[in-house]
Amino acid sequence: MKTTIKFWGGLRTIGGNIAEITYGKDRIIFDFGLVYDPANVIIDTQQRKQSYVLDMLKLDAIPAIDGIYSKEALTGTSFSMKKPQPEEESAYQTAVFISHLHLDHMGAIDTLSPQISIYMTKGSKQLYDALENIGEGLSVHKETIGMSYGETIQIGEISVTPIQVDHDIVGASSFLIETPDATIVNSGDLRMHGANPEYTEDWLTNMAARNIDALLIEGTTFRPDTNDAETAEESDILVNGKTLLREHNGLGIFNLYHRNIERIHTFLQMAALTGRTPVLEAPTAYLAHQFLADAKFEVFLDGSSKHADIAEQLPPQYDSVTAADINQDPAKYLLQNSFHLIHNLLDLDLKNSIYLHANGMPLGSFDPAYTSMQALLNRFGVTYHSLNVSGHAKKEDILYIIDRIKPHVLIPWHSHHPELIKPLDPKQEVHYPKKLGIWQPTTAIMTD
Repeated sequence: MKTTIKFWGGLRTIGGNIAEITYGKDRIIFDFGLVYDPANVIIDTQQRKQSYVLDMLKLDAIPAIDGIYSKEALTGTSFSMKKPQPEEESAYQTAVFISHLHLDHMGAIDTLSPQISIYMTKGSKQLYDALENIGEGLSVHKETIGMSYGETIQIGEISVTPIQVDHDIVGASSFLIETPDATIVNSGDLRMHGANPEYTEDWLTNMAARNIDALLIEGTTFRPDTNDAETAEESDILVNGKTLLREHNGLGIFNLYHRNIERIHTFLQMAALTGRTPVLEAPTAYLAHQFLADAKFEVFLDGSSKHADIAEQLPPQYDSVTAADINQDPAKYLLQNSFHLIHNLLDLDLKNSIYLHANGMPLGSFDPAYTSMQALLNRFGVTYHSLNVSGHAKKEDILYIIDRIKPHVLIPWHSHHPELIKPLDPKQEVHYPKKLGIWQPTTAIMTD
């Protein structure tokens, strides 16, 4: 057996999943993101472009994998840290595959050598390019290659096929990886309670018909303090949001993560069904125009020159609106407000207003910014409601997926508590990897 999987991250974290599969000198790596842990962010190194890669290695924000960083990026003093081998000196043929465009899965691709090919689905690439156009790209531009679902990419003797799954972002995929002696599935992030459960169901039917040696499954929702009965459905956002807006005769405000294009569409629908005019921040308006045909909304102008530049890229079909316009009749509007622009609320009449929080930043009380958000809303008497719906499968659905696929070996990751993932079949073999551990089809070899 020549195939090995080496685990570099994402084993007891949400995101930062990085694993490499090798067959001889052929190698693929997936994903290449950053762990999301706002309470423990030490410093921001993005402005130190000359030493960015070394800085990230010193902070243990990216793994010291040989053969993926350029010699130029590794130039500088490393002190006690051993530098990885530069890409120019590596014998591996390497490619990186990104399952979707959340930062915890792709936020570190700007550290990779320009010689490393980066693959993602065509939907993800469209979003990747659009984000760069609104100033939300990474610190260093990286060219990417778009793949069609079902298209097989060959990296030497390793083949990789992206298969569509439902997640809370456009372009999400699972990966089917085949080598001469192993068939491996990386589930990516997925769910069965979202807007398109058929994507995940079709993927599951496909995988269940195969002889899978190893299934890498995400386990985000496995925590000792949660109950799946409390997990909402994506369709609940529209239903509950309509009801809440109708109960308030002031300004409607919503906060979402605008990489979730379907969620933008939901709030546009919500506005239409409650007789309100939806108003989007310019960056979100740009994404809505790119992805949502015939979407109707107005664009909020907040005095930001950056946002004015983005608004100018939009066709004239979208009217602009200011805080002064909204204050003439606040109950007429449903206004987007991202947390980093929460100061814009100071310009608005907030009497009887309501704030609908739908997985926008800050994501929860573990983020110090959450307390600041709540304090400001309380200061002005704004009613707060959470409309958060997870982009990750419920615990019962994860167990159902495992039982349907029945892999030879189950490998849980992307979870703070992978040990809580107990398959329905007591005979199902489970392998809990360690960082830098190596798995092979015939045996599990751990090296710390």
